[in-house]
Amino acid sequence: MDKFAISPFSTEIGERVYKIAEKTVDEYSMYTHLDRGVIVGLSGGKDSVALLYFLLELRRRRTHFNIVAVHINHMIRGAEADRDESFARTFAQSLGVECITVNVDVPSLAKELSIGIEEAARRARYAEFNRILSARSDVGAIAVAHNATDNLETVIFNIFRGSGASGASGIRPVRDNIVRPLIDVDQAMILELLDTSDVEYVVDSTNLETAYTRNFIRHNVLSEIRKISHDPEKAVMRMSRHLRLDNDYINSVADEFLSSHVVLCSADLLELHDAVFARILLKYAAEYNSSLEEVHILNIRRLLENGDFSLSIPNNLRFVCERGVCKILDDIKDDTEFCIDINEGFTSLNGFDSDVYLYRKGCKEIYPNIYKNAMHADLSSAIIVGKLSFRSRKDGDTIYYGAHTHKLRKIFNDFKIPLSERNDVLMLCDDKGVVWIPGLAVRDDGARTDGGYEVDLLIGRDDADLSKRVRTVSEYRINAQRKENNK
Repeated sequence: MDKFAISPFSTEIGERVYKIAEKTVDEYSMYTHLDRGVIVGLSGGKDSVALLYFLLELRRRRTHFNIVAVHINHMIRGAEADRDESFARTFAQSLGVECITVNVDVPSLAKELSIGIEEAARRARYAEFNRILSARSDVGAIAVAHNATDNLETVIFNIFRGSGASGASGIRPVRDNIVRPLIDVDQAMILELLDTSDVEYVVDSTNLETAYTRNFIRHNVLSEIRKISHDPEKAVMRMSRHLRLDNDYINSVADEFLSSHVVLCSADLLELHDAVFARILLKYAAEYNSSLEEVHILNIRRLLENGDFSLSIPNNLRFVCERGVCKILDDIKDDTEFCIDINEGFTSLNGFDSDVYLYRKGCKEIYPNIYKNAMHADLSSAIIVGKLSFRSRKDGDTIYYGAHTHKLRKIFNDFKIPLSERNDVLMLCDDKGVVWIPGLAVRDDGARTDGGYEVDLLIGRDDADLSKRVRTVSEYRINAQRKENNK
């Protein structure tokens, strides 16, 4: 183990790798992070071993900064994982580097969060790294060992997931407090660096299993790609840089838009280029811990052109547009649905602080003291099918009057009724469908009959909370017109 003290950067290949990595550190201003002290993710594999050696060499040649190695035992591979932990501890200590080891039950975490083992392991690593950072004052950044071949694999993986420019731009050299000094060094150079100096490292047996998508790409796809490109890492890294520049610019435009628009208006959003529109929605949704997919963005764009709407999005949320204003709300399951049977005579609508009087046509004298502010409807022209009731709206509801069938969705849109208030609109229905909506005509798809019913709906009792009273659809139109006139 004493040979660990001999740096592999004293060789010719070591100098080449050092120059490439040092250029990366300078190009991406990684020193501003390293100077705060750095945690090094040390798995014990070839990449992390090379990274720790490089940072020690960088510190020797340039300026001092604190280095702490952290090994995470994911408790996935039994004795092999314990071997890796022991190796990482011995390796770091032989170089005079403090080593912290942490055990995390990743299989249990994956089951608890209903995610894959690889994703659970990644989350566990960064959670532990950040926990250590928050507990110490001598480290402020995280260094991980992603290299150019990792970036190539990631880009291929993301492309075939259907990712956009962000995914195709690959692994960022710097993200938040995370730095990747070896991102421009390919895996072949790292292997040559370590093998030339006979440096030991451990091999994770799961990296050989092609059941994992990334491993399949590494062992099967890259070998075929190298037949048409002698240096695919370099080509894809160049593409990644160009895409990151484009992506960063689009994101900056989106950030500027969001900072200057306290309220998101559909008219403003529809004027945007599709690329900026998508970034704004992604960023806006991220504020609510929701991650939109392409289908959500396309649907929102299409729906915005047609007026008000409500669309379910991930994390039990809804993207809502009401009167041209867009917002994200909790996707609370509708518990405001109601159905109140209406019998001949008096029925109280307590939830609406209103009363209903239903009586046979010509028998109004039975109820001589009907309030003057009652909404009145003559049902004699309608064929009543089954039982009458007041209920909340349902998808697909229609009402027939004026020789046309009218969709309630269109009526509500035309009368400027907000989505959040549409379940508060009372509708008199029978077994056939909607008979009457206060403020509209009665259904007239039947032949006029002798007799029939009349109904009086008392809107707001004397002691009623007027904020809860029944509102007629015509009120919404009047209110919308007043707001428009006051602009």
